[in-house]
Parts: sequence; C-alpha cells; structure tokens
Amino acid sequence: MEFRMIEDMFSSEDPSIVEKIYSLDRNSIIEWMRKRDTAQMKVWQTGNDDIAVVIPTADVESERAKESMRIFSGAKIVMVESKGSFFNYARSVNKGLSVALESSPRWVVISNDDVHGIDNLKKLKDELSTSSKGMVLAKPSRYHSYKVSLIKVKPYFLKGMNFIGKFMKIPPAEVYSYLQTKYGAKLGVTTLTIIDSMIGLMRNFAGEVKDSFVNGGSFMVLNRRAINGKVFDETFINGYEDVYLSMKMRNDMEIVNFRINEERGASLGFGKLRFYRSFVNEVYLNYLLWG
Repeated sequence: MEFRMIEDMFSSEDPSIVEKIYSLDRNSIIEWMRKRDTAQMKVWQTGNDDIAVVIPTADVESERAKESMRIFSGAKIVMVESKGSFFNYARSVNKGLSVALESSPRWVVISNDDVHGIDNLKKLKDELSTSSKGMVLAKPSRYHSYKVSLIKVKPYFLKGMNFIGKFMKIPPAEVYSYLQTKYGAKLGVTTLTIIDSMIGLMRNFAGEVKDSFVNGGSFMVLNRRAINGKVFDETFINGYEDVYLSMKMRNDMEIVNFRINEERGASLGFGKLRFYRSFVNEVYLNYLLWG
C-alpha cells in the first residue's frame, strides 16, 4: 500500500479509519513510520548559560510557550516551532538539541511547553550541581518521572480494561485493550506499556511483567556527555520516544528534589483518536524490544 494512503488513514479524524492501519502487516506500518515527511521547523533561541532548555511548541507566541520561557528565564532557551499533521516531537527535540549544543552547555533540559513552574531555575541548578548522572528527572508527578511496566497482558485482563475504560471514560484503557485484543498477535505486540499508577494493585494480576522502570515523560534533563547524535528515535510518532530513552538510560539516571507541573494532553488531547494513532508506537516499540 502506498505511504500516502497510510498517511491519509492516520490523519483521519475518524477513529474507524485510523484503525484500518492495523489491518496492514507490521513491516508496512514501520516502513511508513520511518519514511514519513517532516514538518517544517523554525528555531528561536535566547540567552547563554551552562543550562540549555529545549522546548518544542506549535506556536512561540502562545501563552503556554511564553510561560515556559518565563519558568526557565536565565537559561539558554531553544524553542522549536512546528505544527501540522507531520509534527514529530522526537524530531523537534533532536533539532533543538543540535542547536543547544552549539553553546556547549553542561546540561540540557527537554521540556513540553505546557509546564507550570513550582521551583525556580536556581533550585534546578543547585540540584544539578551535585549530580553526575546522564539523565536527571524532577520529583514524580502524573506526567513525568512516573513508573511504567511492560506487561504481557492476559486476555481476561484486557477484557476488564476495556470494560473499565468504557465505563469510566478512560480512553487509553478502552482503545489499547480493544486494539491489542484484535490486532496484537498479528502485529507482534507482545507487551503493552502501562503506567503503574493507572492500574495500582491490579498490576499483580495483569499478566507477566517483562520490564519496569521510571519514565522521564514530559520533563527530563540530560548531561552533555550523554548526548551523542540524535537522542530520540524519530520513528516514534509523538509518543514512546521518552519511554525508549528512559529504558536505555535507567542505570544512569536519578530523581532530584525539583518540582514542576504540567497540563494533561495540552498539545495532543486525551480523546480516543489520540490513542488509536499512538498504538503504532506500541507496534514499533515491541519490534525494537522483542523482535
């Protein structure tokens, strides 16, 4: 199938059209992901400091972007503006990192543009001054520094996820359980990436936990020595690039006493459509991990 046809399905606002992607074979899906077009990116930068902050945004003039710049005032800030159906978070971050490194900072923050400050930049600098790790995370919240598990979910648990997802209006539970049940075996999806706090003690009954680690999520800080080439895998489409990086860096990571908040789904939303699209990332992650 031509990539244009796959792209049209993926870009549809109708979940039933997006779902048709999963009727294709895994190799076709991954090849399309790898060869997708890249949205135009514009870079704005200001300041000069041993801490740089890379912030992908759809609009540098938006209130969210301006607030994020205020939070990190005093640091070198690199805003990467990109929008449209070909927006790719990983590609925007990698572009911003390449620009940030031109000034040779010691640390580079990767942050969403929907953050809200609690602690200030000085507090972050103080915490980083005693760290030698490759990745530093803020104190845990719902959207950063949270634990995830890769679980080979049992069929009965998928049924329960689907029921609870529908009843309690939890889109990721409803959509992922449905897609995994219908297409998972065909597409080689062995495990689902599940946020531990979303299932609580039910994790003990969900199935075989193949792996578990802390995910950086929407906010992470990288030591200059840990940045070699492209940090995020650009095949991922607006999700899971942080999961894969955090997994690889788990033994060179620490959480420090720095607090920051963010909004839920401010850029991509939190409806069913987001998760119908995002399941392609489960397909690709499983390919990378389990073959």
